[in-house]
Amino acid sequence: MSLYPLKFQPRFVEKIWGGRKFETVLGKTLPGGKLIGESWELYDFPPGVIEGETGWVSAPVANGPLAGRTLHELIVEYGSAIHGDVPLIAPHGQFPILIKFLDAREDLSVQVHPDEKYARAHADAHLKSEAWYVLQCEPGSRILKGLVPGTTREQFRRAIQDGSVESLIRAIPVKEGDCYYLPSGTVHALGGGILVAEVQTPSDTTFRVFDFNRIDPASGQPR
Repeated sequence: MSLYPLKFQPRFVEKIWGGRKFETVLGKTLPGGKLIGESWELYDFPPGVIEGETGWVSAPVANGPLAGRTLHELIVEYGSAIHGDVPLIAPHGQFPILIKFLDAREDLSVQVHPDEKYARAHADAHLKSEAWYVLQCEPGSRILKGLVPGTTREQFRRAIQDGSVESLIRAIPVKEGDCYYLPSGTVHALGGGILVAEVQTPSDTTFRVFDFNRIDPASGQPR
């Protein structure tokens, strides 16, 4: 069968910081009564990576005669006609990028993904670089990106303990159309009121540094 322009079915992910802008701004139909923080648009994860899933989690085609087939199935069948000359990720032959929309009704946690040195030393850790393109934002919105120059390890440790982490991270005002690259190892947080398209390395290795004293509704404990 000849390939054609493919559309994929999104995977919605409920988040404590999420909202409803995928519906009100992007025109998607969301499940009722839930705060949706992520819409995975193009994704391909091998077994055991996504919590609660035992098989491949891969985007299903939404249009045409290939509807229902997954991105991974098409990679196996069509090879480079799908992924071009960009290498797949060993050892599973995973598609090399993950594309999402993020709807931050509230601030996301301050977090960091492993840098190359850490990933080399820990087999279960993977690099996760990402880029944000700002689709829509509320007045006064900002992102946090990178430590203030001169910040020491001890200063950062104390700031985590006393809740003043934000004072040691660069706050950047944003506007629609801005684009930011966040290489692995960059301390960062997406601020509340921002809707972004995110292109990233398909990894889920994240270290949460500080979550603004937010309480997990499931456990009743600080996140």
